[in-house]
Amino acid sequence: MSIVNYNYASHATANVITRNERLMDKTMARISSGSKVGAGHSDSGMYGLHTNMTVEAKEARTALANLNSGLARMRLVEATGMTIHKMAVRMQELAVAASNSLLPAHDRYAMDAEFGALLTEWNRLATQTFYNGVAVMTGTDLQIRMGEQGAMGGGADITINVDDWRPDANAANGAGIATHAIAAGQAASGGGATADMSLTAVVAAGDIPATLEESLATSNASALASRAKLDNIVPHLAASVGEVGGDIASLEFAIEATAGAAVAKENAASLIGDTDYAVETAKLASQQVISQAATAILAQANARSATVLTLLK
Repeated sequence: MSIVNYNYASHATANVITRNERLMDKTMARISSGSKVGAGHSDSGMYGLHTNMTVEAKEARTALANLNSGLARMRLVEATGMTIHKMAVRMQELAVAASNSLLPAHDRYAMDAEFGALLTEWNRLATQTFYNGVAVMTGTDLQIRMGEQGAMGGGADITINVDDWRPDANAANGAGIATHAIAAGQAASGGGATADMSLTAVVAAGDIPATLEESLATSNASALASRAKLDNIVPHLAASVGEVGGDIASLEFAIEATAGAAVAKENAASLIGDTDYAVETAKLASQQVISQAATAILAQANARSATVLTLLK
């Protein structure tokens, strides 16, 4: 049709070129950025989903770091608890030896010196063992932050109850006493078989050297009292070490699960948001062919007006 008022073919071809250029812009943006989500080139609804999965993956990685830190802390508690248990076993051995009524007093004094030194070191380990500035053997429970529950896929926080390992801790100080002591210790190792180990100092008196209220030096009776306490304490210390081992095992499973969740969420974010270069480069090649063909057709459509001029000659 030889008309000049409206060049339909030219305008239709120009529209195709414009639309194809928009597609090329989107494809090139995805290829250059490596992402399918961004200004001007996101698929409908994909930005929010990709963002949520990215945040969940980051939360999982943070939770994993928190779990690993908690695991390191509990391993410190376990190692220190095992050392305290070994010391208590040695103290029990000394108390058994010192309870012999045939033992000369000066030999008992020598045993008490080691006994008191071990008790003092036990207390030092229990009160001065720190992890990241926090005393870990005094009954401070461990809370591990796992993310905001129900928001971005975070789980409930993990709380681990840690026993109080101090030798003079008893039930009056609260629950979770590693020695399982109920009452407070008294002078000359008194207080009963379920009492704690008293750290109160006693000055020298006559031939008896300076010692602690928890003492083997006073008499074989005080040694028997300490032995009775340690007969009760030592098994409970061993049980507390076993509880820590169980807590460590549960943390290791939590770490395994969280690491798997982090990988799964990172993979989901990648599948949703990362550019598939094979697909996008194939699209770009197709769009370039269409662009070149449309440009050539536009030239042909614009040349049709020359036919009218030919008829007017």
